[in-house]
Amino acid sequence: MRVSLPPWGPWTAEGRFRMNMRGYAVDGLRLQVGSSVLNGRGTIETASGKSKIDIALDAPLIQLDDFKLQQWSAMDSKPAADEKTDAASVKRKAVEASDQAQGLLSRQVLSKADATLLVRVEQVRSGKDVLGSGKLDARLLKGRAEIGPVIVAMPGGEAKLQLSYEPREQDVLADLKVDIDRFDYGVIGRRLKPESDLGGRFSLKMDVNSRSSRLSQMLSHGNGSIDIAVWPEKLPSGVFDLWAVNLFVALLPTLDPSNASVVNCAVGRFTLNDGKLAQRQLVIDTSRMRVNGEAQVNFMDERLRVRLQPQAKTAQFLSLATPIEVNGSFDQFKVGPNPGDILQTIVRMATSIFWVPIQKLMGEKLPADGADVCKPQFR
Repeated sequence: MRVSLPPWGPWTAEGRFRMNMRGYAVDGLRLQVGSSVLNGRGTIETASGKSKIDIALDAPLIQLDDFKLQQWSAMDSKPAADEKTDAASVKRKAVEASDQAQGLLSRQVLSKADATLLVRVEQVRSGKDVLGSGKLDARLLKGRAEIGPVIVAMPGGEAKLQLSYEPREQDVLADLKVDIDRFDYGVIGRRLKPESDLGGRFSLKMDVNSRSSRLSQMLSHGNGSIDIAVWPEKLPSGVFDLWAVNLFVALLPTLDPSNASVVNCAVGRFTLNDGKLAQRQLVIDTSRMRVNGEAQVNFMDERLRVRLQPQAKTAQFLSLATPIEVNGSFDQFKVGPNPGDILQTIVRMATSIFWVPIQKLMGEKLPADGADVCKPQFR
């Protein structure tokens, strides 16, 4: 097949093969790579003229150290020395790969067989560390592929995913649902970089569907909702406070690091309507300030506009609080304040001696821990 195999091994495979007038079957399948073991069974029925495939696999242990790739490539191909790696060439290659995948997953190909796949993994290890368990259910019926539920359970939380894909004569239908609740991303970070102290949790609720003529245009015609929240740990607010809060207060962490402000959370709720993404809520909260945002992203013409408005949690003399905007295309965009916002900031700083005392007396104080925004309900 002109495809190289990954550098895994030693490996062994055994099973009991049977065949009859209805088709083929393998019972007592056992595949072992290093300490990783996979048991299962499978049948292929061909009597009806349309293949029917049924596979069930059970892995008591998967050791990730047994599957190191070591810069392996299935095609043994390397990019040419003069091959460009800029954003445009990467995008072009992504479109080409997507179109090739659509050809392989065409209606004609997927309609040739019906199939079910069940996978259960009792334990996943990386060295001596236990990472978790998981399961996967997948079906192929009448040219429609459904993957899910896919459930990954780790010490830091659980993630669920469901994906459906149906190619038609003139277009492609796709539906994606993701449900992740307070997942500890520090577990993943430490697996990739053991010395990292990265920590925190995130939640993601995604329900997106699309109908387009090409797989590479799915986002351009997508509809649905995307909600995400992040609760970082050991992440100083740094540039956020320097950007928005009283200049002298923002510099205090440099003089006294023990009083450094921290990021409480970041929450984004977005609606996707025919390839146009708009926020319902976008907020970054620290112990000293809050940033509210507006965002519009158009996947059709690949342009974006984001405006972030900072606000100190307590009224401050000489407060900066200049809005920052991001405008342009995905490939070329500008980041910075517009002239009108700079002028307003100058006027506000000059008049702060008058309105700050009144705001301190009458204004509503925002909680330092962001309790009013950092507990979103995505259900």
